[in-house]
Amino acid sequence: MAKRRGAEFWNRHVEAWSHSGLTQAAYCKAHGLTRKSFYRWRGIAKKATAKPSSKSSLTLVPISVAAAAIGGTVQLHSPGGWKVELPKGDASWLADLLRQLP
Repeated sequence: MAKRRGAEFWNRHVEAWSHSGLTQAAYCKAHGLTRKSFYRWRGIAKKATAKPSSKSSLTLVPISVAAAAIGGTVQLHSPGGWKVELPKGDASWLADLLRQLP
């Protein structure tokens, strides 16, 4: 029965292969690794380090802030559908907070 090896083992090999200059097949042969397992773990490592897609990234858009009506609320809505509603009060603190975001 094949010996089970964990993520740390495979991550070290994927990293070493990326610096080796060898093809995946040649690296696996040189280190006694099965290509199927190496390819699988390389895919896992690739997904773990992938940058988020543009669909999941946050986009800041310009806003305008007006004085809150007495008894009103401050509402933030996103194109994605989330909504934040804060109780009545002066909205200038929120504008100040948003200006501080990078």
